[in-house]
Amino acid sequence: MKEIIRNFEEFKTRADLTKSLHHSGKIVAKNDFIYRLVFRIYAIDKDGSHIIVFECQMTSPLTDLEQLQSKYRKLVEKYAKPLGSTEGAWTI
Repeated sequence: MKEIIRNFEEFKTRADLTKSLHHSGKIVAKNDFIYRLVFRIYAIDKDGSHIIVFECQMTSPLTDLEQLQSKYRKLVEKYAKPLGSTEGAWTI
């Protein structure tokens, strides 16, 4: 089972921070004008029964992909690096 959590503080309290964490990001185009950045951090919950995912989404009407990549790097600095997360994702 995989559970999506959108509150970072809740994610931190439920994640087993002694295990590896991984983060990823993707940019999804909608209507050729609006882009959505989906940022995720993957972890195992403290009881080891399932994977939990912190998810943050941002939309942008801009077609400037460099700006969205910059936003991704800022999310990595804010959320992933303090937890020791590495780039990548688990495939389920």
